[in-house]
Amino acid sequence: MANRHDALDDIIRLMKSHGITIDEIATALLGNSEAKAKQNSSILARLFGYIGGLFIISGMTYFIGMQWDEMSTLPRILTTLGSGFCLFIMAITCTMRDSLEKAATPLFLLAALLEPTGILVTLSEFSRGGNPAHGMLFMCCVMAIQQGFTFWAKDRTVLALTTLFFGSFFFAIAFDLMHIDANLIGIVMGLSLTCIGWSLGRSKHQSIAPICYLLGPIIFLCAMGDWLYKTPFEILFLGLACGTIFLSTVVRSGTLLAVGTLATLGYVGYFMDKHFSDSLAGPIGLMLLGVMLIGAGVLAVRINNKYIKQKM
Repeated sequence: MANRHDALDDIIRLMKSHGITIDEIATALLGNSEAKAKQNSSILARLFGYIGGLFIISGMTYFIGMQWDEMSTLPRILTTLGSGFCLFIMAITCTMRDSLEKAATPLFLLAALLEPTGILVTLSEFSRGGNPAHGMLFMCCVMAIQQGFTFWAKDRTVLALTTLFFGSFFFAIAFDLMHIDANLIGIVMGLSLTCIGWSLGRSKHQSIAPICYLLGPIIFLCAMGDWLYKTPFEILFLGLACGTIFLSTVVRSGTLLAVGTLATLGYVGYFMDKHFSDSLAGPIGLMLLGVMLIGAGVLAVRINNKYIKQKM
């Protein structure tokens, strides 16, 4: 009996660590055509539901756009900010009922789209001039606070994504208003997003970590590339790109590996065009670059299979 309890504990632990649901286990155990047909029909119904919802939202947006010039201040605010806030309340309500929980994610996303629009519309209706960046900063601050506190209470991945989105834009705009150098802003934001991706990759919200691993290194490498461009330390960019590839093996991220590989090949191509474009070494260099592209692709696949996909 003790062995049965131990086995059950192990099964529960593995389910929680890998995010496996009861329905997935039932489908895997049954493995019959009836279970597969039920799963396929559920996916198909969800797909048509999302597409139908998009058509409804598109129709409403088109109608509001047609009537926008005829609306006064209050209707404009109610159709944007009011609708967004109502969707946000509906999303929170859905999280409290298991039967409606799947509807919460699209509602949170729609609210995160309409509420910022409504805030900007409200500011535009009542503003008397000034710097538009201040309005964007206010909007991002309000949305980051709302989404952040809701994420703290509900612990949902979609709220982590929206909090990260509005928080990042808030700091980027704030740094720009402080007249900080654009490259320094890019370096700070890129490193911050990469570190956040590292943290998310070790949590239950690891599904949005690739977004951070895509945007963070790109922003960082673009800023560093512009900073080092036409300086004696230009070659350091190659080291940063190779360092990104090494980091991908540590955090086990294929997205980070792709960014590092493309950055490395991009710099090699730039270097050859800069120094060998007017000599015979140019065509030979292009052929060598093609060979390097093929080799880098093979190497990237090997790194991905050996260090990233391999389970720890």
